[in-house]
Amino acid sequence: MSARNAIVVGGTGDIGSAVTARLRAEGLRVVCASNDVKQETPDEMRVDVTDEASVASLFDRAEKELGSIALLVNCSGFGAFTPLEEMSVHDWRKTIDVNLTGTFLCAREAFRRMKARGGGRLIHIGSVSDHLALPMNGAYAASKHGVRGLTGVLNEEGKPYSIRATLISLGAVYTSFWRTRPDFSPADMLSVEEVAQTIWEIARKPLNVRVDEIRLLPPKGVL
Repeated sequence: MSARNAIVVGGTGDIGSAVTARLRAEGLRVVCASNDVKQETPDEMRVDVTDEASVASLFDRAEKELGSIALLVNCSGFGAFTPLEEMSVHDWRKTIDVNLTGTFLCAREAFRRMKARGGGRLIHIGSVSDHLALPMNGAYAASKHGVRGLTGVLNEEGKPYSIRATLISLGAVYTSFWRTRPDFSPADMLSVEEVAQTIWEIARKPLNVRVDEIRLLPPKGVL
């Protein structure tokens, strides 16, 4: 990649932290953005991905610190895993707002700026739920199916401007979500480092290469 500036949204989570660390290790200047950032610095900035003004402010501040942003990685996410008949409207809306609307707002802001500056790459974290029907994944699956569609449209609309979008559909990744579940083994899941490695392999490619989708699964497939 020619430019070396990136934003990782959801950068304080397990996957986002690993991605941020890997990109920095490869020499990129990275803004880690999250609603959980306690103390803002030039490298860590607070953002509410569901708020349009907050997302625009993040990009303004990041570009002031780093210059043009060539890479956006969307790692932020929320899940409410209950049967649909028991799901509250609050949990449904929060899942859609964070996972889908948040991805849209960040991608739209990045797209506008990348278009004006000669291109860039967007990488969105998906899930097996974006192509498989799994019980108790109703809102999560709906949001991730939406991210799948959004990513495809971004790729088509970005073609004239060298803007590339990638969906990484993940199987089970060993994060803090699983650490209280001793019946599940880390050996049966992906590590956050494996996810970060895959993201770096995509990010480093020149913009004449499209990587529309990757399905990254643990050894046994869907957990």
